[in-house]
Amino acid sequence: MSFDAREFRNALGCFATGITVVTSRSATGEPLGVTVNSFSSVSLDPPLVLFSLAHVGGHCQEFLASGKFAVNILSREQRHLSDRFAMTRDNRFEGINHSLGENGSPVFENSLAVFECETYAVHEAGDHAVFICRVTNVAMAEKEEALLFHKGQYHTL
Repeated sequence: MSFDAREFRNALGCFATGITVVTSRSATGEPLGVTVNSFSSVSLDPPLVLFSLAHVGGHCQEFLASGKFAVNILSREQRHLSDRFAMTRDNRFEGINHSLGENGSPVFENSLAVFECETYAVHEAGDHAVFICRVTNVAMAEKEEALLFHKGQYHTL
């Protein structure tokens, strides 16, 4: 390779992405959540989306065990959620208002859209697990102000 890890990461940052918080529940019913910008649509029929989680941190093993998720696409007003769920801390949900979706995963009010889903397939990819998920429910808000991430900075659209 003619580049190092920092150069690779900086180049990846040139691709503007939306920001999501993917949520689930642990085997004991505790809410789980992690900020994810590796989210994408996969298929319309069946309805499939994907996200990836690092094996270290981010509750990857608990998400694998749960098999049910909510992908909350964040609006401009939800930057605090992106920051909160990107941090390493014991109780990320402390003081955070949420409800439970149809599949029991935490859902945030004012998200641009929420995709409730279940595991369809998981693929190992380097230091990450790629979750391909079948969408079981969709909700959309009237808002249009997306929270974006580009070159290490937040932006809105």
